[in-house]
Amino acid sequence: MFGFLIGFACLVGLIAVLKRGHRCGRGWHGGWHGGGRGGWRRGRRRGPGAFLGFVFDRLDTTPSQEKEIRAAVEELFDKGAEMKREARTSRKDVARLLRTESLDETILGEAFARHDERLRELQKAFADALGRVHQALDAEQRARLADFLERNDHDGHGGPYRGWA
Repeated sequence: MFGFLIGFACLVGLIAVLKRGHRCGRGWHGGWHGGGRGGWRRGRRRGPGAFLGFVFDRLDTTPSQEKEIRAAVEELFDKGAEMKREARTSRKDVARLLRTESLDETILGEAFARHDERLRELQKAFADALGRVHQALDAEQRARLADFLERNDHDGHGGPYRGWA
């Protein structure tokens, strides 16, 4: 039961990090440390656009491919924002449960039902986005993207750009 809540919190955290970037000792880094196309806006890039510019450069995509992929990723991030709003509601539910004399399993069940529904929606949005990306890219581009995803598991061997020339 708590494993689901922890997993849900981790998913929300991942979406927040990918959307906002992070601050480290060397300054602000939006998304995945900026990207290729479009240049830097006021010294930083934010959101999925920073990483997508890097990917588009490596895959040598056409403008129409880029437009379709950007739209798919933006819709996926919008669905992730809905998950974040659900996390706020869940925190309020947990706080309300903690204030009661005995644990009200009805409220807990309703919260879990909402979580299940939102997770199914996010899974569907991910599948839809992946399908759109798959269709937008040609076979060679898909193979290069798949190789990148397999090789860059961030196991301590450098940053996200290591290993993909």
